[in-house]
Amino acid sequence: MDFSLMMACAVIGLVNNDSRSALPGAPVVPARPARRSRLARLRGWLATALHRVAWGIEPKVPAFVEPCR
Repeated sequence: MDFSLMMACAVIGLVNNDSRSALPGAPVVPARPARRSRLARLRGWLATALHRVAWGIEPKVPAFVEPCR
């Protein structure tokens, strides 16, 4: 069974989607400026603060550790 016709139809359909995306006379919707919500900003600030606290209290690892015998 030859699937070349189905493959050609799929490829043509994918290619034509771009050409039909902006028809003449279509309404233009202005893009909204990207804004982060207050919750997202709070989560980012809290994550940064907690990471800095964790980095401040973590134990320092010596550069050279002698192997155990």
